[in-house]
Amino acid sequence: MTARLTIVPLVLAGLLVAACDSKEAEKPALPAQGAAPTIPVPSNKGPGPQPGVKAGARDLSIERYVGTALPKQEAELGPRMSGTLATVDVEEGQMVKKGQVLFRLDARSTRLGVSQAETSLQGAQIARDNAKRELERQQQLAAKGTVAAAVLERAESAYNSAENGVSAATVALSMARRGTADSAVVSPIDGLVAHKFKDVGETVTMMPPTIVVVIQDQSVLEVRARIPEAALRLVHVGDQVTAHFSALGVSREAKVVRVQPTVDAATRTIEIVTDVENKDGALRPGMYVEIELRPPLASVLPGAEGSAPEPDAKAAPDAKAEVAKANPSKKAPSDPPPPSAGTH
Repeated sequence: MTARLTIVPLVLAGLLVAACDSKEAEKPALPAQGAAPTIPVPSNKGPGPQPGVKAGARDLSIERYVGTALPKQEAELGPRMSGTLATVDVEEGQMVKKGQVLFRLDARSTRLGVSQAETSLQGAQIARDNAKRELERQQQLAAKGTVAAAVLERAESAYNSAENGVSAATVALSMARRGTADSAVVSPIDGLVAHKFKDVGETVTMMPPTIVVVIQDQSVLEVRARIPEAALRLVHVGDQVTAHFSALGVSREAKVVRVQPTVDAATRTIEIVTDVENKDGALRPGMYVEIELRPPLASVLPGAEGSAPEPDAKAAPDAKAEVAKANPSKKAPSDPPPPSAGTH
């Protein structure tokens, strides 16, 4: 019984010794006395920032900004007088030239007005001629001294009044003829009939204006897009950008023609206006467009808060210098040995 109790403590002691030995084996070996410690040198390998792009910055050349295509020129045409449409000479989708008649109003009432004005002018001219003859007769009598001065003055006044009547009748005739001309509306630009809202027989008014047709010049489209205010320093009038029409899978060059003078305080964006050639007519106003800035416009802007700081531009410290600092009494292994003392 005594021998068994003695063996148990011996076994436990052996197990403790074995555990201590295993922990000692796991510890890293200490460097030999006099050996220089190894300083890890940072490696230059691995992905780094692209040329011209700082750490924690975003490249505007890969960002696209949503815009809308609009016609470069658009004319919403209505009548210049109230009346009834007599003819509409165009259809939607038709190409028209500048000066081409688009629609006409019923001008019968205006033609009657012209006839009335012409008759009034003729009456005024007859009255003027009679007043002129009377004035000449009174002047002859006044020269002989057989008529009073007051009679001559009345004759002169009548003639002046008749002359003014002729002028007023002439103006009225011009206005009547102008009204007849206004019954026909012509296109102010070369373009395409985008919309036709009224047809023959419908009544249209000048006030409030009734839109009859809309003409658009689609040979050049105007693309408006809003970009962040931070990109304002990168965009200038005359710069080239790329316009992507995703619906058609088409990308075309665009030229910045205008940068709006104000920034939207709510969205912190500013609108830019670009022109895109559309001579083939493949593009349509109202289409969804994505504007992409590209070099040399494209640049980098500071990223959001919390972005990585810029890497230090200084070179990595020399490993030999680090060794010398760690062991002032030791020299780097690569240093040549000093000459032996006492030799001549």
